[in-house]
Amino acid sequence: MGNSSAQVSAVAAIRAALIDWRNYLVGVFTQFLANPVIGRELRVRMRLGRSYRLQAFYLAFMVLIVVLAYEWVVGDSQRLSNPYRLQDALLGFYYTVMGTLISLIALIAPALTANAITLERERKTIDLLLATPLTARQLLVGKLVASFAFVVLLLALTMPITAVCVLLGGVSFGDLVRAYVIVAFSSLSLCSIALFTSVYARNSTLAVLWSYTRVAAFLGLTAILVLVQGAYRLSVASGLTGVPLMFPLALLNPFAATVAADAELNLIHFRLPSWVVAVVLNLLLTRLILTAAARKVGLYDKDVLPSVRRQVLLIVPLAVFVSLVPLLTPGSVSSLGAAAFNTPEAGVLILFGMLPILALAAWISPFGQDDDKPCPNDGVFRLSKMFTPAPSGALPFLSALWVLTIGAVFAGFAWATPRTLPTLDPEFWLMLIGHITYFAGISVLFWGIGRYCSVLLGGRSLAGARALTIAVLVGIIVLPLLVHLLLFADAGNSPALQLWLLTPLLLRDTGGTWAVDVAQRLFTWGSVMLILGAILGALTRPRKASAA
Repeated sequence: MGNSSAQVSAVAAIRAALIDWRNYLVGVFTQFLANPVIGRELRVRMRLGRSYRLQAFYLAFMVLIVVLAYEWVVGDSQRLSNPYRLQDALLGFYYTVMGTLISLIALIAPALTANAITLERERKTIDLLLATPLTARQLLVGKLVASFAFVVLLLALTMPITAVCVLLGGVSFGDLVRAYVIVAFSSLSLCSIALFTSVYARNSTLAVLWSYTRVAAFLGLTAILVLVQGAYRLSVASGLTGVPLMFPLALLNPFAATVAADAELNLIHFRLPSWVVAVVLNLLLTRLILTAAARKVGLYDKDVLPSVRRQVLLIVPLAVFVSLVPLLTPGSVSSLGAAAFNTPEAGVLILFGMLPILALAAWISPFGQDDDKPCPNDGVFRLSKMFTPAPSGALPFLSALWVLTIGAVFAGFAWATPRTLPTLDPEFWLMLIGHITYFAGISVLFWGIGRYCSVLLGGRSLAGARALTIAVLVGIIVLPLLVHLLLFADAGNSPALQLWLLTPLLLRDTGGTWAVDVAQRLFTWGSVMLILGAILGALTRPRKASAA
């Protein structure tokens, strides 16, 4: 009797799981192929005269750039007589044409979705959408896909123009197509950032302004990876195919198409073309951004915060893993000792691995009333609340994210160097423990500052608490450096510089015990910040009401 009931329960659980997967696949199908918003947006966009004027200006500008670049290539007779100089000139011609194309796409793509939702509010048509069976994901996906289709149309229009690079021999047709794929899907991420801004903006003017501000910040941040990847390409294998893709996250930037179209991501046991990596990374980022925007639209699937946080728990460790493994391939890093932490590659990995965690700590730690939704201070740490907007769930979520990120680091080492890992020198482990403690301390300190700023404002405004938190954090990071530059510029070291939050990361020594000294400094700073964050958290615990 017991066995039969267990079998029935197992069958019911399997059937429920299959139904959930079926509903998910049907939902994906309806979001794209049976989405009425896509057809409506495409018809409206192509009926407007400004769309054709934009295409005409876009093509005319591209033709002008191609003509000028071509005159520069063939105008020098000495260059034509020297095969090496001619090949360099043809590569320069290709980079000029593609750089112009990408710049235009980066300017156009955010404008396509910057006012997609704000216009619905201003025209009073958002209420009509609320009365339909549309979900938030269907609405946002429809807006995004329609804009992405227009970007693809613009790229297709310039294909005959950029094919001149293939005819002249500056690049192969395969590399050109791969570059187009990278540009297209990275522009999808730019459109999603602008759409996210449109969801939260109050009017169309602010939506456009903040869309370009956020897109510019995103491009500027990822441009560091593009520049480092380009420098690595020139130093290792200039002009050759199959160049290693050392910084995969650079593919989130459309300008990476000029330096990584023919690159390959070496994951030790197999290789992936850069365009495949670009498609996967940009789709993951786009899905995360759309899910974060869906909770503000106000349709049936408004409560999507658990999905956002689960996606973050997947995406951040995955990004750390795929960024670490290429740096551990043979010949990529000089050694796997303590000196590996002092390389530019390690600095870039630490920067882009920790920025999402620190940004999240500053964003989700504050609490307060959000519009008409109250958010009372319900405590400091509750594991069951980590996927909810409750203040007590911020620290458990940050702790889980940090543990998974550290697990991704160890998984990367185990994946790339399974035999080398147990034999690493003790200084390497000291440096690793020091960095882990230091960044754990920063995240906890950011969390404590966010909570304390919320308590100072009495929990009245979530936006105000976030603004105050960001202002305090910017002051902590910037003010010591400004004081040092204004008052102690002549001194090599100063009290302001010694108290600077980033000093332990920047101090490096070439002495015999530099690794031990740096590791101890990182561990000490991390421990102090952990204690300070814990104290701030303890000071912001909710007080029990006194008995009458």
